[in-house]
Amino acid sequence: MSEDKELERILEEKRKRLMRKLILEKSSKSNDTSFDEEVNRVVLGLLDDKGREVLTLAESEFPQETRRAKLILYALFKKGFVEGPVDAGDFYRFLRYLGIPVRYESKILVASKGEKKPLSQILSERISELE
Repeated sequence: MSEDKELERILEEKRKRLMRKLILEKSSKSNDTSFDEEVNRVVLGLLDDKGREVLTLAESEFPQETRRAKLILYALFKKGFVEGPVDAGDFYRFLRYLGIPVRYESKILVASKGEKKPLSQILSERISELE
C-alpha cells in the first residue's frame, strides 16, 4: 500500500514539474512572438514601399538571415542611429553589407516622346535601326 502512495506521489511531482515547464515554455514563446511582432512593426514602419518589396524578396530567399538583419536594424533604430524612412537602395546596401545577396530585378526607364520605355528596349531599337 505504501509503495502505491509513494509511486503516486512521485508521479504527481513529475506531472507538476512537466506542467510548470510547459507553462514556462509557452510564456517564453509568447514573449518571443510579441518581440518579433514589435520588431516587424518597427522595421516595416522604417521602410518605404520599395524597401518593403526588398524585405519581402529577402525573406523569401534568406528567411533566417533576414530575421537577423531586421533585429540589427531594430537595434540601430532603438539606439538612434537610424531614422526613417529607409528607401529600397539603402536597405538593399544594408543587406549586402551584412552578406545577404538579395536578387532585386530593377529596370531603368527612359522618358522619350511622352512615354516611358525600358532602356533595354530603346537600345535594342537603336541597334536594329543601325543594321
